Amino acid sequence: MSRANTSSVDTTDGYKIAHLGKEKKIADLAKYSQKEKDENQIEQIVNARKVAFSALNKEKLKRKAKLAKASRKRNKK
Repeated sequence: MSRANTSSVDTTDGYKIAHLGKEKKIADLAKYSQKEKDENQIEQIVNARKVAFSALNKEKLKRKAKLAKASRKRNKK
């Protein structure tokens, strides 16, 4: 590892601290990105449920409309 600092002051400890800080930062970012992926998967599952429920509700509404139409027809006679 070449050092950019050529002064007579020993900065080895500073480099060690900087390296540890960088490792912690990378680990935190990795945790966050994993959490974000999990949230996206949960969101996709929720969206899939919404689609399924909306399809069921559509079918229910069609049946009700059909029955209501038949009922109106019967009541006209």
